Amino acid sequence: MYPKVNQNIVIEIKNEEKNFKSIVAEVGNKEILIGFPMDLKIIGLLPDETIVYITYLVGEYLYKFQTSIIGKRNDNIPLFRVVKPKEVDIKKIQRRDNFRVKANLSLRLKDTELTTVDISAGGIQFSCKDSFEIQYGEVISGTLKIPGESEPVNFEALVRRIGGNNIEERKNVAVAFSSLNQKDQVKITRYCFEKQRKMRLKSK
Repeated sequence: MYPKVNQNIVIEIKNEEKNFKSIVAEVGNKEILIGFPMDLKIIGLLPDETIVYITYLVGEYLYKFQTSIIGKRNDNIPLFRVVKPKEVDIKKIQRRDNFRVKANLSLRLKDTELTTVDISAGGIQFSCKDSFEIQYGEVISGTLKIPGESEPVNFEALVRRIGGNNIEERKNVAVAFSSLNQKDQVKITRYCFEKQRKMRLKSK
């Protein structure tokens, strides 16, 4: 399944420990046009023939394909031209809900500063005191700080599970995002990719 126009994507340079956010500008018969990554430091790293991986969300699933830079084009914004892959070469890599990594990130709920236990593009699990008032099935609003991002992620979520914690007088709460815009979803997905990549490197 090909990405759609105006869809947010993550670009990963082959054999490089870097990934960047971008957007799809046009999907043609033989090529796809993508916006220059938001991090301007990448521009010199993407000459023609650079091999990259492009990852994006469609519904509940993450998709990924390998392609290469074949040129640039200037419309209203500067664009990279990449080879359009055959549809059979696009890999469905996993459900976004299962793409979960352990992470201790700053979270604010009900005017209380909390810390996450793990995170995915589908939801988060956090730790709190037993006295923190929250109920199964409750819809909550909060903000989440993602490392490297200047703006926090704003979300609404449904409380799916409340359970014990290894620490006395604390509990873990798991919530599923019910309202999260695509840009923030990409921020979380990108963070999870980077975190998982670093974990794989450590295990080698």
